[in-house]
Amino acid sequence: MILCYNPRSKEWQLGAEAEKKICFGSNKRTVSSIPRPSAMDCFQFELNVQNGKAGPLIGIMSAINNKAILSGNGPLFRSLQEEIQKRNGMAIIFPPDKLTLDSVEGVVFVPKSKTWVQVTAPLPDIVYNRVPFRKAEGLPAFHDAVEFFSAMGIPFFNPGFINKNTLYSLFAGHGKLQGLMPESILIDSLANLAAFLKKNPRVYIKKASSSKGAGIYRLNSENAQIIFSSHSQRTSYPSLESFWNVMGDQLLKDEYLAQKEISPSCLGGRRFDFRIHAHDGPSGYQITGIGLRQSGEQDLTTHLPNGGRIVPYELVKNEAHDFFFSKIVKVIGELLSKELGYFGEFSVDAGLDENGNYVIYEVNSKPMSFDEPEIEKKRIFALADLLFRNAGYPTTVIKRKSTI
Repeated sequence: MILCYNPRSKEWQLGAEAEKKICFGSNKRTVSSIPRPSAMDCFQFELNVQNGKAGPLIGIMSAINNKAILSGNGPLFRSLQEEIQKRNGMAIIFPPDKLTLDSVEGVVFVPKSKTWVQVTAPLPDIVYNRVPFRKAEGLPAFHDAVEFFSAMGIPFFNPGFINKNTLYSLFAGHGKLQGLMPESILIDSLANLAAFLKKNPRVYIKKASSSKGAGIYRLNSENAQIIFSSHSQRTSYPSLESFWNVMGDQLLKDEYLAQKEISPSCLGGRRFDFRIHAHDGPSGYQITGIGLRQSGEQDLTTHLPNGGRIVPYELVKNEAHDFFFSKIVKVIGELLSKELGYFGEFSVDAGLDENGNYVIYEVNSKPMSFDEPEIEKKRIFALADLLFRNAGYPTTVIKRKSTI
């Protein structure tokens, strides 16, 4: 079925004469028909019709930057839009503050012109949270939107960024996950950092609300000195007290964790980590794909922005790894959704210690695009499946009869 949007009147209309009524959006707004729609007057979209309702209308909640432009993961939005439209669905990207009681303002992708256009649409059938900044998730508009979707019964995922201290506490209290994350403490005083450093002379200092390797440092106690190092700098302090005098206020203000440093397994003399993407499928949480990252000149992290590199998972792939990760993503997904809200997807940063034991370093609620094309393609397909399924529409890809 063809649905038309008139940008001047901001109205949705059927693209052909129709006697029966069609509604659109979770609030089932009635769509009227027009005798002969003109491509000059409106943008056209092909949608499914199920029980008299066109859709699905999928909401992707993002943010607006300081130039009043929608921001976020552009390649992900474009790829997901294209996959959704292959299945005769529509996705609208919108910021939380453009939500009203019966509509939402945002942008949709027009296949014919391959451009983004601004539209006003009914309330979406499901909302995928891709707000890219933790600060934006702390604003009243975001919390109001989440509460509104819950009150309206509109499915919403993922609930938000995961605080590292919260994640460690969840793992520490779970029988199957306990011990998988390196021992960690929230730094709340010089005394508790001193006690932790006495027990673990080599630790990582991590911002509880950081991601992608940002805000990670190494703190070592060596020969009565404290060595504090980042990706590019190394500073020596004569004592922990002198270090605290310089860095203590920042560590307390920005909520940092101290985490025991793990001696990792190496590949070709350099540490490596697993990057695992998981999604909620018809039979529960499952692996979408596994990538491998290896450190570069520095060995603080394996993240690509900090000099890490991509290596094929096949270099270390075996049945033990596949089995462990397939089991662990089920446990992690179920735990996160039970304690924090529904997670449709997440990624896991994991590794092996020098004795070959598995270690979980991080769980990311809003994975960036995977650099491995085959994994990213599977991810987009799985996300589209999940969105259609939870919106109550069939997930079958529909071959278009015409280009619109």
